[in-house]
Amino acid sequence: MILVDTPRWHWRDQLWGHMVSDVSLQELHQFARQIGKRRIGFQGDHYDVNQKEHQLAIEAGAKAVGSRELVRSLRDSGLRNRTNRPTWSVVYESTGSQTQSELVEAIYRSISSEDHRTRLHHALLSANPHLEALSALIVEHEEASAVVLKLREDPCLDSVDLDLFVNSESDGLRVVELIIGDC
Repeated sequence: MILVDTPRWHWRDQLWGHMVSDVSLQELHQFARQIGKRRIGFQGDHYDVNQKEHQLAIEAGAKAVGSRELVRSLRDSGLRNRTNRPTWSVVYESTGSQTQSELVEAIYRSISSEDHRTRLHHALLSANPHLEALSALIVEHEEASAVVLKLREDPCLDSVDLDLFVNSESDGLRVVELIIGDC
């Protein structure tokens, strides 16, 4: 079952809470995708959710619980992971739409790992050559790199070189996450 606690922690002018599964991380990731959470937002054993996302989670079937019950359920399920995960650094964020060639150029300018650049480049080149992202976000930490694109349609790209490819829908747009490494 998916559990959420009440958003009450202040960060970036919003209140935030947590969303966990007491069954499996696979269930948690699937549910998070369903309410529009990005995979790069995964915190090792939970997702942070703001007030809007909390409400979406409740409407989608999550159970509202207190913070102590949420942590107890997570611990009892064996899914509690207290290791500190590296935080993502934003290395590029578009201010408008981006063509495929502009995205590739941004990857080569922004991502420090040559292997990650090459693998993300290959994945993007496999997409429709007329690919146009409405927005692009590129993030990295010492172990991973990710490109998050908002698109009007499915990019139909080859994800074989990626460690994780998440293709979801949010607000009527396609959101894809191309991830290299552990996140």
